[in-house]
Amino acid sequence: DVSNASTEYDYTVIDLADSSEINGTVTSNALSKVTINLPSIYDNDYELVIDGNSYFYELRRPYSNPNNHGTVASEISEYASNEELARAIIDADSEEFYYKKEVIETTGLGLDYIPVWKEVHKVLKVYENNILVWDADNPDDYAVEYILTDDKTAITMASSEAVNRDESARIILPSSPTDIVEFNYAPRGFPKGWDYKLIVATGYPSLPSDITRAAELLIHDIECGKLDYYKRYIAAYNTDQFRIQFDKSMFSGTGNLIVDKILSKYEKSIKYIGVL
Repeated sequence: DVSNASTEYDYTVIDLADSSEINGTVTSNALSKVTINLPSIYDNDYELVIDGNSYFYELRRPYSNPNNHGTVASEISEYASNEELARAIIDADSEEFYYKKEVIETTGLGLDYIPVWKEVHKVLKVYENNILVWDADNPDDYAVEYILTDDKTAITMASSEAVNRDESARIILPSSPTDIVEFNYAPRGFPKGWDYKLIVATGYPSLPSDITRAAELLIHDIECGKLDYYKRYIAAYNTDQFRIQFDKSMFSGTGNLIVDKILSKYEKSIKYIGVL
């Protein structure tokens, strides 16, 4: 809602992942309402600034499309609510299955590569010492193209010629005062100590089909009132003073063994840095 009807308003949509902005103009209707479409490529958080107010929105892709599981608005709305709960359970027990824009801030190592730990799918922008040196939306404006390596473990510079990239920093010995010739080496692709800000697309461009199936199984449990799964994990029960002992597996998993099996292949082998 805005202050006045049939009035033109300037607005700004801010992507909270990289603080990029989209500016536009919209006219309110007779009920002092406006309709603004948010970018739908990434599962990101956005801030909308209009009429002197700020509004915050979370845009997330559902794991199971509610429109495919209902014919009337009430059915679709109920399914959407249950899907949101099922998605939260899956996200809490495993990694998230979204497609996001993220920022990686790092420094050059004197190599022709910048290693990346995240599951990067595309290099969107590269800032070198606070200067924009690559923008995937306008590739013809830049002399150098930044790409992912074929194994998606590092970012490097594209080349159509024969090139022997450095995987480790060169050892340069200081020259002696009596040396006549000083050997100078050209800087590598990512000079040591230079600051880099990488804006990348990470995660899942398309949702794995087994995750959709897992979500549907959990949604079915919710619809059928099977959330009291804790009853399945009672290991001992005493009637005197109601002493109940639960199996430790109660505190892990989603409560649905089939869903747990599906999610098991997405578990990360390293959960805490330095701990195996």
